[in-house]
Amino acid sequence: MRICLLTTSTTAHQMGGTEVQAEILAAEAARQGHDVLIITTAHPKGLKAEERNGYRVIYLDGTSHTMSRRTAPDWWRASAERTEALCASGNMDVVWAANFSGLSYAALPRAARRPVISIVQGLAVRGEIASNFGRVSTPGELLYFLTRYAAQTLFYYIPRFRAMVRDSDLLIGVSNETVAALEKEFPESRGKSVAILNPVDTEVFRPDPRLRAEGRGKIGFSPKNSVVLMSGVLHKQKGVHLGLEAFAAVCREFPGARLAIAGEGPERARLQELCLDLGISGKVAFRGLVPNAEMPLYYNAADIFLNPTLRLEGLPLVLLEAMSCGLPCVTSRIGGTGSSIEDGKSGYFTEPGNTRELSAKLRILLAGNELRAGLSAGARTRAVEVFDKRRVLKEYISASRRVMDGQ
Repeated sequence: MRICLLTTSTTAHQMGGTEVQAEILAAEAARQGHDVLIITTAHPKGLKAEERNGYRVIYLDGTSHTMSRRTAPDWWRASAERTEALCASGNMDVVWAANFSGLSYAALPRAARRPVISIVQGLAVRGEIASNFGRVSTPGELLYFLTRYAAQTLFYYIPRFRAMVRDSDLLIGVSNETVAALEKEFPESRGKSVAILNPVDTEVFRPDPRLRAEGRGKIGFSPKNSVVLMSGVLHKQKGVHLGLEAFAAVCREFPGARLAIAGEGPERARLQELCLDLGISGKVAFRGLVPNAEMPLYYNAADIFLNPTLRLEGLPLVLLEAMSCGLPCVTSRIGGTGSSIEDGKSGYFTEPGNTRELSAKLRILLAGNELRAGLSAGARTRAVEVFDKRRVLKEYISASRRVMDGQ
């Protein structure tokens, strides 16, 4: 199969779930013998094209991954023209589009284009609004949310969502919750939407004793420490402050417990001040921005993964990566996290924002090595059986064939 994957950003532009997911799918499709081309926005360093992990990437000059009101039209025009030319020449069979990236090409008459499958990452419009409100930390951010963001949502975001639902031949939600939200807000998506869960590379993200020892040394924790890990952008909606409070509540009972935080963001200074206030600064290691390729080191160095998120997102890749490395996860049940762990088998769900619940689950895991080992095995098993990239890719290919056959 010849696949054109449209995405406005890759890991060459920024590091996020959408970017990582697109590259996992592209690499695995190429490994399985498919011809894959990614079309994306201009490379930050001016690169025109490159070969990566068996697939090709074309960077479109004059476009920007920021997708502001000023720059977005350049992407719509350039991406549609390039995709149309490739498909018209017979070099593509199907187009996979991350979120809104394929809108212009999908708007072409159906007879004049290849099938378009749009990959929906979030929880539709209400989820996006709630998530952005969760980012508000200052009066200035609140003012922006109530004025410019509200206007952008009304005049740009909602119309784009409607266009994506209307013009796409198939909508793939990255979690069961994504599809449910999509069908609730856009009833016309029913019958053309399907859940295919986010993928993880279970060969790269796997339990590794060598990485465990190396990671402990790099972070500065000893083999005797019980290590909790949080990872993600340090923003209010990620709930890292709640994780710190929960961790502080168990430190007196478990003096050997330590916490590592992989990520960077605007809340870092406040979080470090909170550590001082809570008296846990000596037990917490802020590691800053960690490239995804280095994350196996951190997952293996840890014993527990803590995800106290307040964000309504599709399905966090960090949870799948942690599970794949054999970490029992304590996570808020919010948004698409409900499609991640099995409660009591590979980790524990908690109510969003409930620090007492978070600390209670941490206490259970820190106290029970045998229990933790069982949940660790359950997490690894679920990652391999449900989220492995090979299994997920097969679902994408099957869905593509159905659409290409007009089913």
